[in-house]
Amino acid sequence: MDGILRNFSKLLSVQSPIHQFNRTLIILKRRHPVQLQKKNSKHKPILKGRHFIYDVVESPERMKKEKIDVILTQYVEGLGHQGEVVSVRPTYAYDQLLLPKLAIYASPDNLEHMKNNLYQIKDEEKPSSIHALQTAKYLKKMVVSVSMNKDEPWTIEPWHIRVSLRKMNVHVLSDDSIELPEHPISGPDFTLEGKSFVVYITINKKEKVPVECNLHHWSTKLADRLPRTKFFTRPPISILPEQTELLMSMRGNTNNN
Repeated sequence: MDGILRNFSKLLSVQSPIHQFNRTLIILKRRHPVQLQKKNSKHKPILKGRHFIYDVVESPERMKKEKIDVILTQYVEGLGHQGEVVSVRPTYAYDQLLLPKLAIYASPDNLEHMKNNLYQIKDEEKPSSIHALQTAKYLKKMVVSVSMNKDEPWTIEPWHIRVSLRKMNVHVLSDDSIELPEHPISGPDFTLEGKSFVVYITINKKEKVPVECNLHHWSTKLADRLPRTKFFTRPPISILPEQTELLMSMRGNTNNN
């Protein structure tokens, strides 16, 4: 029995200590250095209040965490398409992508599966860009005020919509991206004042988005200007009867969102 205990104690003595990194380790430095004790002196240096003021040299909260690579398992707005490898912050990856199962770790096995098109989709099924759906949602919520001349005859053309959108900080590069209703809208016609119609805007020659436009008659003379209708506080009144249901559904979706 004594021999077993001796051998066991020898085994314990040769065990090397386990060193484990502590994520809560914070390295501090005294702002005011302490005077060193003189050689052969029995008097220890006296610590005053200023000697207990520290500056943080290194802290886990201040350390910049490296981004990690994940593979998207479906399209994520503003980030990327299904099958793409993206680099994001660890906390964002865990909370917003990995837990909701929108992405997986970019491990060697998962990368190999991606090459075999297990997480990829056809190009025609992808949005035209990572911001296309966000842009579409933004446009659907808009009501574009189209101001037309109160005195001179006019017919609404794509450039009228493009200029009205530009006033709202939405820049459409080409009039070809704007599709007007089949029935032309002409004026001045004060029966159309404050009423709405729908145009379609194509994003990157792929996504077609309906946008509500509200007609307003404008005059350069202050005395002849008409007050603007508060179209947001009432249901839309369609200029074209065939667009009535579409306008109501668009305004209903906007209120729900």
